[in-house]
Amino acid sequence: MPQLTQTAGSLSRRRGEVLERALYEATLAELAEVGYGGLTMEGIAARAHTGKAALYRRWASKCELVHAALVFALPPLPEPRSGRSARETLLTAFTAHRDVVAGKTAFPGLDIIHQLLHEPEMRAIFADAVVGPRVKIIESILRAAVDAGDIDPATLTPLTARIGPALINQHFLLTGTPPNRRELALVVDTVIPPKVPAAQVQVS
Repeated sequence: MPQLTQTAGSLSRRRGEVLERALYEATLAELAEVGYGGLTMEGIAARAHTGKAALYRRWASKCELVHAALVFALPPLPEPRSGRSARETLLTAFTAHRDVVAGKTAFPGLDIIHQLLHEPEMRAIFADAVVGPRVKIIESILRAAVDAGDIDPATLTPLTARIGPALINQHFLLTGTPPNRRELALVVDTVIPPKVPAAQVQVS
């Protein structure tokens, strides 16, 4: 049985969330192929098989469109929940971040992220829409660790929530490969040092 294909007419009749999803996916695909500098509304429209008007009705510029596409593509991070330790939640969060920078999700990989950070408008958007919310979730995980007695609140600083993602990014930049699960566990141990059993504590 021959495979059915969509005609240009059927593509142009897409509406609402279906069309927006197609535009986000086209934006991310173009971004990966030509980079932010080569990205154009025309190129995105062509890849999505629609007219530029469909884009400009929703976003005034490619900057606004890329912002929306990044938010669309960003996988959610786990939040603290009963029955799961803060360490387990943090490991899950760091694993999700590892997969993002490694290009294992629909979100652009580290190479494209670096391009975006060189654009002043995109850098501000990236900080507010991507980094900020994820740091807040990690902060909530750390607060849960404090509440559970897993971490001394005196050891927390305004930068503690940034340590894990920074170490993961550094590992990828220095080695060219994402950290494995054992290495991610070491990152968790850096953020939340394991408790030393009382029997092992030496009194001087």
